[in-house]
Amino acid sequence: MAIVRSHSTSTFSRIFQGLALISLVAFVRPVHAVTISVSNVPSSLDQSQEVDADVFLSCDGCSDSYLRGVFYPSGTNYFGFTQNNQGQWIGTSNDKTQYFKVGENDLFEGSWSGKLKVKPDPADSAYSGPGNYVFKVGRYTGGGSATWSNEVSLAISGPTATQAPTKTPTPAPQATNTLTPTIIHSPTKKSTPTKTPTPKISLTPTIEVSPSGIVLGTETAATPSGGIKPVLPLIIALLLVAIGLAIIAIVLVWKKRKLQ
Repeated sequence: MAIVRSHSTSTFSRIFQGLALISLVAFVRPVHAVTISVSNVPSSLDQSQEVDADVFLSCDGCSDSYLRGVFYPSGTNYFGFTQNNQGQWIGTSNDKTQYFKVGENDLFEGSWSGKLKVKPDPADSAYSGPGNYVFKVGRYTGGGSATWSNEVSLAISGPTATQAPTKTPTPAPQATNTLTPTIIHSPTKKSTPTKTPTPKISLTPTIEVSPSGIVLGTETAATPSGGIKPVLPLIIALLLVAIGLAIIAIVLVWKKRKLQ
């Protein structure tokens, strides 16, 4: 009887171990090895230059993956843009599903290869200007966990930010007391106009007698005061007119007497 009891106990123990092993295989999820590598990255680029990096992803049985390219000087100060499937440039984001998606159905025999378009982000606070940086590509899951590729050293060039020159304030001009000379005009004496003396003409009758005894006329001699010459031509003309009138009068009287 003791031998039968020992055999039944051994059989029950083996059955229990078999069930435990089957349960363990059924409920434990397999762990998939994920590897990612990047190549064809230039050794130098401009801060506004786009790069098409070659990416190889090996992930047999993985779910959807989200790829992001990052630049950084050291640590985890990542910056840069990654173009997603819709052509949008995505920078640093908490939503990892916005990056370039490699779906589970895009894997061929557990791997995927393609190009990932990336470029630096000069406006990011992690970018400290032109210099040496490191580049790599990360594979994110929907939950946000990441697996990183190999690192590539490169140099980023571009204009160095310069501070605007500080303007030196110009001191305000100090007021100075300037004495302005006052011009005083002295009164000017008005000159008294000199009166011009009016010439006084005194007429003195002059009688000329011809040799035949006929009075020729009267000549008015002007004795100017102040040096005025006599008006002799005018007087002569008046005398001639008077003589002519006298002759005409004599002729008329003579004709009248003859007619009588």
